[in-house]
Amino acid sequence: MLKTTNILGILILVLIFGCSKKQNKELSGKYILKGSVEGIENQTWIYLSLEGKAIDSTQISENKFELEGKISQPTEFGLFTKNTQNYSRIWLESGNIYFKAKNKAFREAKISGSKTQKEKDILSSSTKDYRNRRDSLTAILRNPKPNDSLKSIREDLNIIYNNHLKIEQEFVKNNPKSYVSAWILDSYSTTLGKGRTEELYNTLSDSIKKSTYGKNISRFLDLNKNPKIGDKYVTFSMTNEKGELINLSDFDGKLLLLDFWASWCGPCIEEYSSLKKAYSKFKNDGFEIVSVSEDQTKERWVNAIKKNELNWINLWQEDGRRAAPYLIYGISGIPDNFLIDQSGKIIARNLRGDDLISAIEENLTNKARR
Repeated sequence: MLKTTNILGILILVLIFGCSKKQNKELSGKYILKGSVEGIENQTWIYLSLEGKAIDSTQISENKFELEGKISQPTEFGLFTKNTQNYSRIWLESGNIYFKAKNKAFREAKISGSKTQKEKDILSSSTKDYRNRRDSLTAILRNPKPNDSLKSIREDLNIIYNNHLKIEQEFVKNNPKSYVSAWILDSYSTTLGKGRTEELYNTLSDSIKKSTYGKNISRFLDLNKNPKIGDKYVTFSMTNEKGELINLSDFDGKLLLLDFWASWCGPCIEEYSSLKKAYSKFKNDGFEIVSVSEDQTKERWVNAIKKNELNWINLWQEDGRRAAPYLIYGISGIPDNFLIDQSGKIIARNLRGDDLISAIEENLTNKARR
């Protein structure tokens, strides 16, 4: 087991050094991000992103760059160049923010001028050992050696993940006026589940509840049903590639696979062949697939459908992982799916490969016998 730090001591420091009344009000003003980057070629483009979408860019000139914009509250952005090693997360808020990094080392950047960034840095220092250990074990899983125990590595990763999550939950409880707390809870709501999320949400200050992150959490609490095997499915409406509104209830009476995926998701891509096999084999026997994408742009989603010939019902909306179906069904990771029988009851979840084919065959065979 990893040696734990004095979590409460670290988190109390946030309250002493990282918070101010001014910060925890809804801010409405302009940020100016001033960057100093070593070793990057002149005129290289650098991008600022929000929720995975580039919202601003500029060119680096003599190792310097500057970006500015309006902001209503402290918000976490991504900052990157096309070199994949140059990516950093940065909290922006009203005022001057300073970013200093070297080429291929954006993750070790020094960021100043943002009180919210200080809070995030203190939290990150308390979870650094867990992240390093996680990265080491993940690297082993990508290129395992003959003597590596993959089962043991996965078990260790699960322990590391849970311990990391405990520290972040402690942060939320001890920092109710922090935008970082709301960001954490927004990020992990489907993982924590409705009960725990609501418990932590109730500890947040009223001003933080009114923030964008707070409103996202509130929406999750309103929508989440988290249906389980044996429960009746929950319907919803979304549009297909043609912009037509499709209701899940349109497929009542069929054996239905409700599939959650994204075009950038490696494990999802690996499941394409099984889904195509199932659809080709059973589509004339009352079987249908409804896939809900987490893609952040319509273009990527549509291109993936065409390129890979995913010729069943495909639905999408711009909210990505915050789309209503993801919140209703409590999807914390993809791929995920629910097999719903002809009566509307969920009979299986997270089926893969041959298990999916077998479950479909079993249902249709039993139905034919009745």
